[in-house]
Amino acid sequence: MADSGQIRPAKTVTGAETSENGDLAELRDLLVGPERAELSELRERIGNRSRRASDLSEVLPDAVLLRARHDPYLRQALQPILEDALAISVRKDPSIIAEALFPAIGNAIRRAVGAALQEMMESLNQIIETSFSFRSVAWRIEAVRTGKSYGEIALLRSLLYRVEQVFLIQNDTGLLLQHVVCDSAVVRDPDMVSGMLTAIQNFVQDSFGAADNTLETVRLGDFSVWIQHGSQALLAAVVRGAPPPQIRGVFSSALETIHQDYGVRLASTSGDPASLDGAQPALQTCLLGQAPPSHRMSPWPIYVVGAVIAIAVAIWAGILIRDSQRWRGYLAALAEEPGIVVTHQERSGGGFSISGLRDPLSRDPAQLLHSAGVPAEKVSSHWEPYLSLSRRFVAVRQIPELRSRLEQQVIHFDTGKSALLPPAMESVRVVADLAGGLMKAAVAAGEKIQIEIVGHTDELGSAERNSQLGMDRATAVSAALGALGVDATAIAVRSAGSTEPLPGGDARSRQAENRSVSFRVHP
Repeated sequence: MADSGQIRPAKTVTGAETSENGDLAELRDLLVGPERAELSELRERIGNRSRRASDLSEVLPDAVLLRARHDPYLRQALQPILEDALAISVRKDPSIIAEALFPAIGNAIRRAVGAALQEMMESLNQIIETSFSFRSVAWRIEAVRTGKSYGEIALLRSLLYRVEQVFLIQNDTGLLLQHVVCDSAVVRDPDMVSGMLTAIQNFVQDSFGAADNTLETVRLGDFSVWIQHGSQALLAAVVRGAPPPQIRGVFSSALETIHQDYGVRLASTSGDPASLDGAQPALQTCLLGQAPPSHRMSPWPIYVVGAVIAIAVAIWAGILIRDSQRWRGYLAALAEEPGIVVTHQERSGGGFSISGLRDPLSRDPAQLLHSAGVPAEKVSSHWEPYLSLSRRFVAVRQIPELRSRLEQQVIHFDTGKSALLPPAMESVRVVADLAGGLMKAAVAAGEKIQIEIVGHTDELGSAERNSQLGMDRATAVSAALGALGVDATAIAVRSAGSTEPLPGGDARSRQAENRSVSFRVHP
């Protein structure tokens, strides 16, 4: 106790002890050094959250995949997490889900619109087919009496059908999952029917090269197969008769119920239809039918009314065809008529309208209209005048001018002579040119003319002498014109003597003027 208050001196380490500790440390490093390093690294990895997350990320996908193959409860465990994550993502950025659904939502909308339009058209066709009958009158009375719509009464009374069989077929494999049939229906091999439907659908998709070319209806004589497609399976109903379009809604509702209750089994079934026996009640709801009415009216009044309507339609169609043929004949006649150009024509209601250009020398379109048999009161016409360059019309316009110039020509002779002097020959050449042009124009215009050469004399001498002298003068001019190439068959000669004096001034000038030959043109 006396030493308790004293400070003990430090222990001195000798060189031998230091050497012994170093040997032990070296031996320890040789024996457990690697394990200590691994334990240290493992301790550091476990304590580092980022390294643990990195290691887990490498095996997590494989672990989830392996567990999902053997345990369906993993989906149930992940479903709330995924739903919450999806809801948060949509609230944060709705465009993400919109872009993800865009490729599928377009096809879904098109199919929905197409199905709605098809149902509407089928319903409309059936209503129209029953609109013109005595039964439709009775149905309208029943609709008023019961307070129901006419369309509902028509569907209930006019459609005779029966859904005889319903098939539930897996999409990917074409495997028949369930099959229900109504009483008294003829049942063939369901598996064979399922295989044939799958083969037909694959043929349609392969032929048209598009995944969305799904088969919806197949008609086989009195039967039709209505196919409703789902994500995992399809429903095929064999129907006899003409079902209402609303029945497709029943098929769609049944298929949606089956997918909702048995979606996992539909996706994972491997040939065991017994796992889907609970889907039969939903399929049984599709076995619908409509019996014929107990009282049916005689069809003969309908046949008579139909025949009368058919005859009226035939007469109306015949009148339209006849009018169209006559109108086409009138247009063809106008096209062949020179001097008429049609610029616009149309048919409006029960009448016609036409407009264009018309040369005054052309035929009156009203005459062509009468010849074609088209009533004038049905046609509204408007023609603007113009001058056609048709060869015939140009020639017709030239004839009056050439005729006037030719009839103004006079060839003079000496007193008592019928010989043509050189100055007179110049006038003959002018007459030959005019006569040749006039004859060519007449040929182009389709007309026949004759040029009459009239010989004149003065009042001196006897009447017989003057008559012969006038004929000699006309004959001399005719021969001269023939020599210049004028057609002699179109020329006639006549002597007027002194009986047809030409106008002139005083007596001397009148006598000189009448010692001549004049010309007349006759059609």
